Amino acid sequence: MYPDNKEKLDLARRVIGTKARDHARTPVQWSAEENAGFCPPGVKPWMRVNDDYKTVNAAAQRKSDSDDLTILQFWKRGLENRKKHKDVFVYGDFHLLDKDNGNIFAYKRNSKTEAFVVVLNFTEKEVEWEITADAKIEKWVTGNYAGKLDMATSGKLKLRPWEGLLATAEV
Repeated sequence: MYPDNKEKLDLARRVIGTKARDHARTPVQWSAEENAGFCPPGVKPWMRVNDDYKTVNAAAQRKSDSDDLTILQFWKRGLENRKKHKDVFVYGDFHLLDKDNGNIFAYKRNSKTEAFVVVLNFTEKEVEWEITADAKIEKWVTGNYAGKLDMATSGKLKLRPWEGLLATAEV
């Protein structure tokens, strides 16, 4: 490197550090084994393994009831819906539902025969969202929190921190 540009190099490292994806990632927690099964025992992973790996891992989630909404089940359901409803999620139309809301990202995807609504709370706090008239939500299908999806399909919807929901909707 250029020793006479140390200040510029330090600044560049700080800028890159703030934009790096690694701050939001940890090794995949495959099991309750050392290093979460991400790498062999005795090998130090390149990133720190999350402290909850003994209880939160793919092996434990595979053993859970398929009706439980674990992270694994959430992703399985999401991928199954994408495959099953390709006309909507891959080729369907996109309609933003509440473009002026700074906390909620909500949109509708639809084909000629079916539609889905996605609602995402991008904050660390509980927020209330007024379901827009054009959402026409029928039934909540899945979300990223465990438990039943017994929530409003019209009017006001309470979303927990970082909550994401998927619903069927009228076309």
